[in-house]
Amino acid sequence: MPRKTLPWYETLTDSAYALGAAAREARTAHQAAQAAAAQYDLDRIRLLDGEITVPGLFTPPRPHDRAVMGIGKVLQECRNRMERLYTDAALSYAYGTAWAILRVLDGQEPPRIELGLTAEGHLSIPAELAPIPPVIAGLGRWCDNAKFDKARQRWWECDSAGEYASALADQDYLADHEANEMHQALDVAQGEADAAYAYGVLAESALHYALLGARAHHNRP
Repeated sequence: MPRKTLPWYETLTDSAYALGAAAREARTAHQAAQAAAAQYDLDRIRLLDGEITVPGLFTPPRPHDRAVMGIGKVLQECRNRMERLYTDAALSYAYGTAWAILRVLDGQEPPRIELGLTAEGHLSIPAELAPIPPVIAGLGRWCDNAKFDKARQRWWECDSAGEYASALADQDYLADHEANEMHQALDVAQGEADAAYAYGVLAESALHYALLGARAHHNRP
């Protein structure tokens, strides 16, 4: 039996939902990796003094130290990889859905969200949306438009903090107050993935709002 062809706005909606599902999976995995790594924080574990003899080694190894440190290293690496995956998925969700909204409001009918990838497989941000998507006109009557603008502002703050911290880190010398500002900016920038994800959630709702006209036109007798 031939597969039913869906209208363009349905497949476009499916694209946004799939990006959101990917971001949610990555977010859950990142949270789990964070929790696992925290269990092996050396400040929280009392390392035992017992040693073993290994022929050829002058200093007797302490197996509990070795195990805890080895586990901690592996879990830290996993946490870092999950953080990168979550960030990429959250940004793809946010940028991709914003791209779709702009196309729909411009009267276009894209069947799917279009995103570029680098040679390493990471998101390539569309030039029109960099560094973050603009304020989107045409959503003024949408009930969550104020929340959407607030989410965009939070994302912008995180992105700007990251750029500022990077600029300071590139300097050959930092005064004490500049080093403190860099660490504060890095703390804010750490929230970019969550901010982009929150923006993406609202952007997906905004896309549904933007598609109301297309759906009504299609269902008109």
